[in-house]
Amino acid sequence: MNNYIVLALLIGVAILGIIFAAVAFFRGKDLPKRDPDYRVFFILGVSFLPIGIATDNPGLWGMGAVFLILGLANRDKWKDQSKWSELEPERSRLKFIIIGLLALALLTLLVFYIFAKSN
Repeated sequence: MNNYIVLALLIGVAILGIIFAAVAFFRGKDLPKRDPDYRVFFILGVSFLPIGIATDNPGLWGMGAVFLILGLANRDKWKDQSKWSELEPERSRLKFIIIGLLALALLTLLVFYIFAKSN
């Protein structure tokens, strides 16, 4: 694989990470403090645990086990998920922008991957 492609991928991922961190930092000051949704920790644990076992990656299955235990230990604090139509307009717009940026990042990485495989 061409070293310039790898460098471009790393720079692109770093730029996206900086953008997401800046948005979270500046946006986080205006938002009220919320309790964590322990249901999400359970879902992350259920996702990471089998992937870590299948790939024989102790980091992934370890994170999965921790998230799973954290979610199950706080099962009484699980929150109901609100539907997209029930969200206030600002929150639904923010979620739509985040999904769009993630889709754009995935598409960009896919294009770079196809371009790297063809060379």
